[in-house]
Amino acid sequence: MTRPATSPAPGLLLIGALYLAQGLPIGFAFEALPVLLRRAGVPLEVIAWVPLAGLPWVLKPLWAPLVDNLGGGGRLGRRRAWIIPMQLILAAAMAGLAMITDWQAAALPVVVLTLIASIASATQDTATDGLAAERLHGGALTRANALQSGGMMAGFMLGGSGLLWAAGHIGVQAALVILAGLLIAALLPVLAWPEPRATITAGDRHPARLRSYFRRPGAWPVLIAGIGFALPYSGGLALSKLYLTDAGMALDRIGLIGIAGSLAMILIGCPLAVRMIGRRGIGPTLVSALILTLLALGLWLLPVAGLMAPDLDVVLPAAMLLGAGGGAATTAAATLMMRFAARGNQAGTDVTIPQAAQVAGETLSGGVATGIAAGAGYAGAFVAVLAAGIAGLAVTRAMLARPALRRLDD
Repeated sequence: MTRPATSPAPGLLLIGALYLAQGLPIGFAFEALPVLLRRAGVPLEVIAWVPLAGLPWVLKPLWAPLVDNLGGGGRLGRRRAWIIPMQLILAAAMAGLAMITDWQAAALPVVVLTLIASIASATQDTATDGLAAERLHGGALTRANALQSGGMMAGFMLGGSGLLWAAGHIGVQAALVILAGLLIAALLPVLAWPEPRATITAGDRHPARLRSYFRRPGAWPVLIAGIGFALPYSGGLALSKLYLTDAGMALDRIGLIGIAGSLAMILIGCPLAVRMIGRRGIGPTLVSALILTLLALGLWLLPVAGLMAPDLDVVLPAAMLLGAGGGAATTAAATLMMRFAARGNQAGTDVTIPQAAQVAGETLSGGVATGIAAGAGYAGAFVAVLAAGIAGLAVTRAMLARPALRRLDD
């Protein structure tokens, strides 16, 4: 098993900068890129391929063992040997996009560069998760998980809505140059922290493998809990913006509501989870966060079902409650995954597998909810998401009751 040599633990600034950097290309791909392509006259048939940029986040367990097994020696250190090159690839991809002037003619290169950025981002995430799981413990690990949720959401906002806002003032190319500069700036804490070489023990005779994850006690409960908690938040988030659009709400108000929900996640949900985990443990925190998310869905049902008008004073609290619940649930689930991974000998792989399942669950939930809305209307879709969330809560509670997961609070 590989154990880090005695050294200063990576600071939370370093961890937060890396997670923020991961969120930048995701926000660009899923919020900014479709708008930029469409404004350039790119057909919807081409834009329909843009969601493939998220595929590396689902498939990253396939190369996660490689990240765990390679990069152990050298001057950079085991994790920095992956983090630094991936971050540079991310910045190069954004700089490459900034050089494109005709987005309609170069639609395919744009999508390819975005896909490359997504692969680099997903790989950097595996190395960063491994770094945090191996070198942070107790309260420091919980705070790092809050930074994971909040940092990625902040990056998502900057790379998506933030880039579009900047592009409207200084142009798309200049905005992308700034994005590339932010990615380089996020490397500075990594370069300043000297990662020591790992201490090699007998466990290193067994390299990281996917099947090794599933042989560990508690592996399946962690995986299932990771899917179950994601259902209500992702489904509600996907439906809410579509509902407001079809309800005729102005785009600036929809943007304001989305930002408010994101800020509630970053400033309320994530810190609340850190405090609750320290006092009550992971399981009670995750269950409480899921209940909060279900309450938010019920609040959304009031205007959706026609019981109240979709005014700002109704939907804004609903969006903020959903964001706070989602942030708390994400932080608690991330802490569960990282503590589980930290007790094995392939931390990067063991945290990547349940995270990939979580992303797959989020993608499926949002897509299915949208499909239900197309056939049964928004009220039927919100009811379906609420029912799925209740089922997810029951399954998650059952998984958290398993002895292997209860021991993660020790």
